[in-house]
Amino acid sequence: MPIRMNRRGFSLIQLTLLMPALMVMFLVTVAWLHQTMNFSSNVKKQQVQHLSLTRLASQFRQDVRRCQSISVDNDQQICLQNQDLSEITYTINEQAVSFLKKSSDGRRTRQEQFDLESGAIPRFDDTELPDWISLIVSRSPANSRQQGQQKSHSNETAITELHVRSKLNRWGANFSLDRELLQGEQR
Repeated sequence: MPIRMNRRGFSLIQLTLLMPALMVMFLVTVAWLHQTMNFSSNVKKQQVQHLSLTRLASQFRQDVRRCQSISVDNDQQICLQNQDLSEITYTINEQAVSFLKKSSDGRRTRQEQFDLESGAIPRFDDTELPDWISLIVSRSPANSRQQGQQKSHSNETAITELHVRSKLNRWGANFSLDRELLQGEQR
């Protein structure tokens, strides 16, 4: 008795109809993956920028609160003098704010750079000196394509990403007394 195999295949017409449908599904999937990867990359850049601005704000606020006096060298650099005669300098570079701390003996230094997003405009506001000083980081509202074309509109206002306003010598006497009390208790 012959064994009968039940084989079914696809006709050429069925395959020609199926292939374009599979290609459309493949292209939609690739486009979706590309868009997801771009979104993820943009979110990661924003997180890095936010972290850098948060660290800069905290460091600037603490340094100004502890300093005795501030000297503004130019629009791009300020120098903070502490009670222990150490000196802290903040310098605005093209796309970063640099921090340099020199000890009173000049040997120990600490340096850090806070990178900013392209198109950021950092500046110091010393109009309220000798009591207050501000660090402001802003950017133009135009997107990166318009920035590439460098179109400027007079009615556009800058978006403020960071505005840190701190009072000079806020912890001055209290901070040094608390430190001396803690050192005395430890002995």
